[in-house]
Amino acid sequence: MRSVREELRPEDDGIPTDHAMATSPVAFVAAPKDESVLAEVRKYQTCMITETQEREEYRDFLEKALRPLGIYREKFLPGVASSCYKVTFDGRMAAIFRLTPAAPDSIYHEVIPGAAGRRIIEVNNVAIEHSFKGDLLLGIIMRNCALLSHAKGFDYVAGLIRHEILPMFVDFGTIPVRHAPLHLLGDEAICDYVTYFMTDRKEHVDYAVSRSYHYFHRKVTMKQIAADVAESTLCPTDALRG
Repeated sequence: MRSVREELRPEDDGIPTDHAMATSPVAFVAAPKDESVLAEVRKYQTCMITETQEREEYRDFLEKALRPLGIYREKFLPGVASSCYKVTFDGRMAAIFRLTPAAPDSIYHEVIPGAAGRRIIEVNNVAIEHSFKGDLLLGIIMRNCALLSHAKGFDYVAGLIRHEILPMFVDFGTIPVRHAPLHLLGDEAICDYVTYFMTDRKEHVDYAVSRSYHYFHRKVTMKQIAADVAESTLCPTDALRG
């Protein structure tokens, strides 16, 4: 059987093409293929940030997202070892994230079971434009983080998440770690927790791919159902006409 790397045929930056995701049988293990779902996913494009102007836009986007929360710090800005990415919708920047190799003595190596001595890449700077919150973006980011981690040869992709929003990541399928609360994001009143994906084996990345499509299918279908219900309440039924 071909590996997920071969199955998805990633582009040079490690992000699979829309066509590859739409034709990979791995994607449809947990939910049936639906063109309306795939059409929604195709509206979002992920690419690596390489130009100076794009980096400035990235920094501005990050500051705008974090400063209202009171957790913006200069140390959160990407360093030379980081790879930065943006997700666009109709040409407009809708979200950002970055990946950085974790140091061998990182908190991730300490608390993730079996991670000592393994290669871990950290995802942070996950920021989503307010009007897109609750949309498909978090799933798109998490899927691509897992695929990029695997393509780059890392065993885990992990992040440090505020307790209040941890359920959003776990709902997608990341693995939470129970450990003493951390306070590393700039506020002693905020409890931070580690969550991660295993990405060293084909089966692990297959899970992330199938889980992501299931997430997209659920989000799109529930939105369609909500629209149907809203429309039905505006249109009287035959029974009501009688």
